[in-house]
Amino acid sequence: MNEGNRGWGFLQLDSPLMRFLGVMADLLILNLVTLLMCIPVITAGAAFTGMHFVLTKIVRGEETYIVQTFFRAFKDNFRQATILWAGMLALYGFLFVDWRIIRMQGDQFPGIVIILLYAVIIVVYLISLYIFPVLSRYRNTIGGTVKTAYSMSVFGMLTLRTLAQGLLMFVSPAFLMAGGYPVVPIFLAFCFTGPGYLRARMYNGLFRKYEEAA
Repeated sequence: MNEGNRGWGFLQLDSPLMRFLGVMADLLILNLVTLLMCIPVITAGAAFTGMHFVLTKIVRGEETYIVQTFFRAFKDNFRQATILWAGMLALYGFLFVDWRIIRMQGDQFPGIVIILLYAVIIVVYLISLYIFPVLSRYRNTIGGTVKTAYSMSVFGMLTLRTLAQGLLMFVSPAFLMAGGYPVVPIFLAFCFTGPGYLRARMYNGLFRKYEEAA
């Protein structure tokens, strides 16, 4: 009898397989909720904040109700997340216009101007990776959130975690373009929480060091 139970051990709730399937189910539910709340666009910042709050709990192995926890973080951080999201869209729009101008009239600008623009774009992008994860975990002002995100992006670059996250965000679109229509269902099921979960495993270590130092 015991040998039979051991043979089916992979179906026990605490087995690696069942834990993996549990995480995948949580990511699927969380992704659908996040995707739904991103449709109005203006609420996307709060949706990403709620998503990262839940993802951090999943990575840390903390018991949580996915939907309820998401909407609690969504509601608690809505104002700051929306302001930060609007600011990021405006900043990215400004940088995109500058990039387009330089692309069309690049020979009219000194090389140092082009280099500085690309440097600013990269720095803003890397800082933005931490904006909503930081907002989801720590009570702070908007300026304090941006400052903390900047500090974590710099520290993360020293350990290559920031650069790894930055590269990871290009994997999903590349995966979709390489796979074509057959991968669309997978993409829609995990487009946000798939990369987000991997990122959470990377930035969780930075968060713990930040919390220990606080």
